[in-house]
Amino acid sequence: MSERILIIGGSANDFGRETESDTAGYQMVSMLRKRGHDVFLVDDNPYNFTIERTDITPILTALTLPNLLNIIQEYAITSIMASIGGLTAIRLSHEILVALGSDAPKILGLSVPVIEAAQNTKVLKERLVQIGEEGVRTRLVASVSEAFDAVRDFNFPVVVRPVAPSGETLRLHADDAEELEETVQTALERSLTHQVNIDQGIGGYREITIVAMRDIKDNALMIGGVEDMDPVGIHTADSIAVTPLQTLPDPIVQKLRHSAFQVMRGFKMIGLAEIRFAVNPETETYVVTRVTPYFDRQAALIMVSTGYPLVPVMTGLLLGETFDSVDVPQIYAQNTALLEPVMDHVVMRFPVFSFGELEADWIVTDHRLDTIQKSVGATIGVGRSVEEALEKAIRAAHFNNRNFSPTVMNSLSDDALVEQIIHPRDNRILVLIEALRRGYTVDELAEVTKIDPFYFYKLRRIMQIETNVVANPWNEEALKDAKYYGLSDGLIAKLWHDKYENVRRYRWDKNILPTFKAFDPSAGEFEEATSHYYSTFETENESHRLSDESALVIGTGAFRLGDGAAASYAMASVASELRTLGIKTIAMNNNPHDLLFIPQIADKHYYEPLELSDVMSILEIEQPKYVFIPGNRIKLIAKLREMGVIVNVIAKEKYLPSSLSENYEQTVINYFWDGDQLHPIALAHQDNGGIVIDQQVLTESLYESLPKPTLNISRAGMYQLVVDRWPIDDAISADDIRPMPFTHIAFLSKITGINWIRLVVRYLTERQTESDQFLVTHWRTVPWRINAARLTYFDPDYDEHLHVNALIDNGRFAMGATFERIN
Repeated sequence: MSERILIIGGSANDFGRETESDTAGYQMVSMLRKRGHDVFLVDDNPYNFTIERTDITPILTALTLPNLLNIIQEYAITSIMASIGGLTAIRLSHEILVALGSDAPKILGLSVPVIEAAQNTKVLKERLVQIGEEGVRTRLVASVSEAFDAVRDFNFPVVVRPVAPSGETLRLHADDAEELEETVQTALERSLTHQVNIDQGIGGYREITIVAMRDIKDNALMIGGVEDMDPVGIHTADSIAVTPLQTLPDPIVQKLRHSAFQVMRGFKMIGLAEIRFAVNPETETYVVTRVTPYFDRQAALIMVSTGYPLVPVMTGLLLGETFDSVDVPQIYAQNTALLEPVMDHVVMRFPVFSFGELEADWIVTDHRLDTIQKSVGATIGVGRSVEEALEKAIRAAHFNNRNFSPTVMNSLSDDALVEQIIHPRDNRILVLIEALRRGYTVDELAEVTKIDPFYFYKLRRIMQIETNVVANPWNEEALKDAKYYGLSDGLIAKLWHDKYENVRRYRWDKNILPTFKAFDPSAGEFEEATSHYYSTFETENESHRLSDESALVIGTGAFRLGDGAAASYAMASVASELRTLGIKTIAMNNNPHDLLFIPQIADKHYYEPLELSDVMSILEIEQPKYVFIPGNRIKLIAKLREMGVIVNVIAKEKYLPSSLSENYEQTVINYFWDGDQLHPIALAHQDNGGIVIDQQVLTESLYESLPKPTLNISRAGMYQLVVDRWPIDDAISADDIRPMPFTHIAFLSKITGINWIRLVVRYLTERQTESDQFLVTHWRTVPWRINAARLTYFDPDYDEHLHVNALIDNGRFAMGATFERIN
């Protein structure tokens, strides 16, 4: 039976909410449409990529209960898919159930208890008791005085959580009475019900997440486990994470696996679940700390790491199919959905922080890590060992971060080193390596940090590898060892005080070449044609040249401030259009949440650091005809050109420095450059709060009078002129025209109904059609999808997360935005 399914989006990107929902949503829509269902996607995120699909009904409106109720009635919605819109979709689904009661559409795969438990730890605790699972001791309070009553039962430390938070889940740590009063007041303000939970402190426990799935016949699978290197007490998004599980004995893993299945049964969950545990390293007992009934960063990491078709299988299960009947893409073996994935590699996720970017703008931040998320994104490293995966993840994450400079580590005094060991910061990996270098023992560091000794032995091995490289310049065996454990040619060149090109040539002469391995969910047990690869230095190579008419699309790296989601949207549009044009497409990035890794938009995917040696390795094996790269990879672009690589830069401008003033407004003229002429597209107004575009402002006479200087650029692209005064008094030259920010391009595409990045790609590959040329030259006659709208920068509460209370330049630092029609 065909359903009319409403997918609720995740709204603005925020701390803990990157593009993973959009990545899952695109795949889910494909599976729903394949089964003949009508799909309606509602979101107010201007960077949403899935909502531009032509086979669904897009609804661009604010995510509020009244709007959703109107949509349900207008489109006769029969089912709601809330499993990919994060906590926002869960909360709104609950509000729909309360408002409509028995008349509400089905919430696919989710019971009322689990929807409530995802928002309220007290409900979670009560349900866990009912099903025989141990949870963290907790008390629900509505005032500071009640919080003190709770602490008398638990004792400090405690964790304070708002009930039904306005935004993502918030965890505040309190060690004493003064901190308790402050954190409770903050949490009460963030709670939609003006209630908070006081949880027993479990700092120092190991944090483990089990990602599991269950079908309607009670068959359950463990898809994977994620282990945080850091103990409980550091937000899991800020922790270095690894999969598969490394330090837990198998009997404990099996207990957690069984417990995860028990929780899913107890909550009557169908489809996907992430069950988070805190494991006492001394007694090996555990408590359940969180149940996440939706696609989150942990699920995204497991999906990438295992190669398991998680979203296709999850979609089938949510629709009532079973593991043995669910339809998976043809590249997988027949029984893939039935088998728990087995990994023959290691994946490390490394958090990325924005402290350096903010401080470069004279904004003071607090680098200390705690229970409140401070990272704005993450990268991954993939290898055959923990050492290789960690090396690749570190250099993928911090290609320009001063805090990760060995010189900075060497200059730390002993007192400063001890302080940073006790109070970890974003650069804690290099701090710990420096401590090992200065003679601290593994046992000493493990006792102080509560990090498992296993990881210190791995860090010591990395330190030994680097020391061996320094001690043995131009030694073949030292180079082999370094490459096997993930050191880049650039790093080796620095250690040998030589040039990258010389190291690369020496490596080639000695036949020390990378091989590429596939992400195979059965670890080679079954024949599967997976399209996702990583590099290592072994003998057998599983990746071969895709085509002599191919294109390599390099991503933007980790999600960062300013245009993280918009940049992901832009490069996904590039890859998707190339494939639409029939060009075999290869995607390369290191962000596990990135839209580039949607299987349908590229023929092949590489998970690699975006450093010169890694890019060159892929260019050498694939030999693509085209290379596309975002404009933010300035150093990489320059290096590739030095190596003779012709690159198509998707130009962008990240910084809008004049948007800082609260009372200041600028006029922006947006252009399409076809390689020969500038064509005005829209007139916009921007301030520090957002951007407004109105089609009616650009009259025929104004259109004709706008400056159209000739650019000294032969390639097509999106550009703009920003002026402080209107009308324009000064003469305008090509030097006044700048690349258009990805944020503006995404917004403009939503307003006009034209994906301008796709148009740029057609021009760059000289495949523009007569319709494209007519569109550009007769733009004034083309009707827009929306006459006028405003993009509003989303406030992620920097004071709460980063202890920043200064005025933020949203054009430069906003994490996300919402979209609103004006008429």
